[in-house]
Amino acid sequence: MQSILVVDDIAENLYFLEVLLKGNGFEVRTAANGLEALESARSEQPALIISDILMPVMDGYALCREWRSDERLKGIPFIFYTATFTEKKDEELALSLGADCFAIKPQEPDALMEIIRKVLAGSSDKSVASPADMPADEGVLLREYNEALFRKLEKKMADLEQANRELEQKISEQKLLEEQLRQVQKMEAIGRFSAGIAHDFNNILTAIFGFGSIMKLKMSVGDPLHDNIDHILAAADRAANLTRSLLTFSRKHEMKMQPLNLNSSIRNVESFLRRIIGEDIKLIVSQRVEDILVYADGGHIEQVLMNLATNARDAMPCGGILSIGTDIVDIDHEFIRMHGYGTLGRHALLSFADNGIGMDEATRQRIFEPFFTTKETSKGTGLGLSIIYGIIEQHHGHISVYSEPGQGTNIKILLPLMTADVVSSRACDGQCQMSGGSETILVVDDEEPIRQYLESFLTTLGYRVLLAKDGRDAVQTFREKGAEVDLVLMDIIMPNQNGYEAAGELKRIKQGIPIVFTSGYPYDLINERKLLDDDAQLLVKPLTPTDLARKLRAVFDG
Repeated sequence: MQSILVVDDIAENLYFLEVLLKGNGFEVRTAANGLEALESARSEQPALIISDILMPVMDGYALCREWRSDERLKGIPFIFYTATFTEKKDEELALSLGADCFAIKPQEPDALMEIIRKVLAGSSDKSVASPADMPADEGVLLREYNEALFRKLEKKMADLEQANRELEQKISEQKLLEEQLRQVQKMEAIGRFSAGIAHDFNNILTAIFGFGSIMKLKMSVGDPLHDNIDHILAAADRAANLTRSLLTFSRKHEMKMQPLNLNSSIRNVESFLRRIIGEDIKLIVSQRVEDILVYADGGHIEQVLMNLATNARDAMPCGGILSIGTDIVDIDHEFIRMHGYGTLGRHALLSFADNGIGMDEATRQRIFEPFFTTKETSKGTGLGLSIIYGIIEQHHGHISVYSEPGQGTNIKILLPLMTADVVSSRACDGQCQMSGGSETILVVDDEEPIRQYLESFLTTLGYRVLLAKDGRDAVQTFREKGAEVDLVLMDIIMPNQNGYEAAGELKRIKQGIPIVFTSGYPYDLINERKLLDDDAQLLVKPLTPTDLARKLRAVFDG
């Protein structure tokens, strides 16, 4: 069976010739341009080639020239079958390149097969089948064919325009993804930078908390300096919350859930909020008279307040009014039916309202999406509200936003109210967590002020204390006095030998020795560096006396 190679960039033409030739007993191969045709013919030579002229990559003329210059292909017959026939020179050029026949589309199937058979039989004398050789009705057929071809060309142009639009859309989406990737990389860099700051700052705060608490313990109740110490410890606590809030922007860390007075949280950051919003925005704070207690992470709640204040400021570029309020609401089935959210029971209500530029419904629907922002490039990450949403979700709360263009924005946050039994049990925890013991503790930390604080405080609680300045020193001390040690309190990241490595050696010396790790770094960074086993005990700095005392007794008492 003879093989014929058909070359045309229009799929319909290829299909027509393929059906015709196969119906007449030929094997057919196809190519969309001259370059494909050459590759196909050189891998397996055909008995004949039928080629169009106008094609991408390599046209028919170039193909014929290459065909006749190739020693392996030049003896194979070549037919031009094309609609390109504007001047006599087209035909002359085709034949001068070595074509055996120049046929004008369209040809009747029988007439085209006659041309093919003649060329294959070698009886063609560089012939041309042109419109002049056609009957009148075939001339009409040619016009109809050309019209159909023009319509196909129009469709291809429309398809190309659609493809260009889709490509532009993909390019736009790609740019958006690249911008989001840059934001993620920025947040990762901030996270690592923040982790280093948090480590150093938490070590400093540990010493402030520690020595301040020791002074308070040794003071008489009526000492006039008692209030000053309380102010120092309260300031240190706010500093610790701010440090943890800094990490919220880029890193996950364990939430420090505790009873929290929502009114007090607002008062704690009120002066800071006034600095954030500026002098041209009036801040009105309206709070319920009674305390509103929720079980929450104080640092995260303050982060919510600061992020919302920042957004309100940006929504009032020419000044305005920002109102913050607290209340207690009862959520029942009717409330859930009307609003579409909420859980049954009493809730704390935190409301934020501004009279700024507001937003339309399309924008409101997307405000909690990560990286979505209406601010100019470089003036917002699009993470502020998504962080708020995540914090409220972690606290089993709900957040709703109402806004209209030019009418300002009203945000309501619901947080479950603490029940009386939970408040009572937490208060008991606060009173009972300072108990001590008579056990021996090996304290390992590379910061001398922290070692001094821990030695002084733990001794006050009745414990016997041994000290080591790093992992290597801890192992040496343990080899000498390990039989006396009941528990090891050890920093994780230290020079010479870190806590994880030192702990492995201590456990080989004395199997089952309890070890409580401490660190000023956030938990996820420690976990990322694989410095803790899954069942390890960890206290994140700053080490407040109450947290430390309670943790040690919990470990000793099982």
